Amino acid sequence: MKIGLIGAIKEEILMLKDKIHGLKATQIGSRDFYSGTIDGHEVVVCTSGWGKVAVASTATSLINLFQVDHLLFIGLAGSMQGHLKIGDIIVADKLIQHDVCLSGLADAQVALPSRKTFEFEVRPEGWQRALSAGTQFILNLEDGEYPAISTGYHPAIYVGAIATGDQFVDTTEGRKQISERFPQVLCVEMEGAAIAQVAADYGISCSVIRIISDQADEYAHENFTAFLFRNISQISVEIARLMFVSA
Repeated sequence: MKIGLIGAIKEEILMLKDKIHGLKATQIGSRDFYSGTIDGHEVVVCTSGWGKVAVASTATSLINLFQVDHLLFIGLAGSMQGHLKIGDIIVADKLIQHDVCLSGLADAQVALPSRKTFEFEVRPEGWQRALSAGTQFILNLEDGEYPAISTGYHPAIYVGAIATGDQFVDTTEGRKQISERFPQVLCVEMEGAAIAQVAADYGISCSVIRIISDQADEYAHENFTAFLFRNISQISVEIARLMFVSA
């Protein structure tokens, strides 16, 4: 299996390129793609930028130009549930575009697009591999294998639905509106469901792993920034490495 790993920004995943054997850098458009092997498994690592269009463009390049078999996205997200704490790990088994709604066209005298819903189930092999990698990361963390990560970091891991939209949710009202429409979602972000749609279009598997950085409220920007620069690189790089090992 050849895995394409995407992060929205360099802090989330680009440290991983230092672990790639036979590293080759390829520039396509405005993006750099780093390919090679990790523990004998073929990988391509890149950053997409924020938002659904950016990540869909990146995912399409990975499939068409690098022939990846699996898309993996790792990054931060805002919590949508009270029991989730900053640092918890979320593995998507379903991805939903919360900012897409075609209900107003239900009675229109026009042919609707072939895709009428924007909710995507993650194949079991995708989310189960991600769950295994996240669980192993937590076990390694508890065994003291990551001295660069704060000793006060004790995450839990959850599997569930993740909501995606082209907006950084940073108000209680914005969070409430999404929760009322999709009460099952665990967290909200800006790329995951676009990855899932591209994967579905091309008939390949995907995994989306998110680390809670904020509560999607008025303090979201402050908490997101603090968590991003304190912990995310070490956490996401190690979870990704464990994904490659299990591929």
